[in-house]
Amino acid sequence: MRSVSQNPNAGGAAGPIFVRRERMKRRLRHLRRVIEASYATTLQPVTFDGLTIDVLRVADVDTLLDRLPPVQFRPDERLPYWADLWPSGLALARYLWRAVDVRGLHVLELGCGLGLVGVVASRKGAVVTLTDYEADALAFARYNIMHNGCQRALIRHLNWHHPTLTEKYRLIVASDIIYERANFLPIVQMLQTSIAPSGRFLLAEPNRPVARDFLRLLRDHGFRYERVTESVGLEGERFDVSIYDGRHKTTRP
Repeated sequence: MRSVSQNPNAGGAAGPIFVRRERMKRRLRHLRRVIEASYATTLQPVTFDGLTIDVLRVADVDTLLDRLPPVQFRPDERLPYWADLWPSGLALARYLWRAVDVRGLHVLELGCGLGLVGVVASRKGAVVTLTDYEADALAFARYNIMHNGCQRALIRHLNWHHPTLTEKYRLIVASDIIYERANFLPIVQMLQTSIAPSGRFLLAEPNRPVARDFLRLLRDHGFRYERVTESVGLEGERFDVSIYDGRHKTTRP
């Protein structure tokens, strides 16, 4: 006969905790099988300042690009930029972890891709909504928030040109999203409608010349910002990333 101590479902709270963990493991295994039906993946550890996050990503993005038919690049150039880790995402994630108090804040991530920034915000105590336009990106982000134990994180599809969000957020974060001029005004409008009255935004950008036009548009629509530089290493190279910390001009610091 099996003793009570051998029964994982016995003994107060230990049983339910075990059941939840096993259920989570099954969900993770199922989600990874679904993802790997379309993509070869790798689990990449990202470490900074005492924090380690495991990020599921596409194993070889170059191979993925090579196999895409040219028609998929039109009309909106939907290249799978979400499938890789980029310096801007790494820089913003580290900056959030090191320098921004997000405990208890409702945070919105625009263009979450693999979800690294949202995972870090959640691990630091925020209530995070991760959004992206691409369904495959959201599948990877869902896996990453589950794998990294994020308890208060949601996944939502979002089209900046036809947004459906009604909530207000104390902080909006995004990395490497200001490279297509067609998206500039929709992004600014998202900031206008989705930032809470006392809220702010953090945008990470790798110093592309086109970003100057976006920043001018921000100022024209009543926003102010400060710029900090975060330097990160990736694949043996160093990258300087600009992080714009902003809010509406009428909002007090």
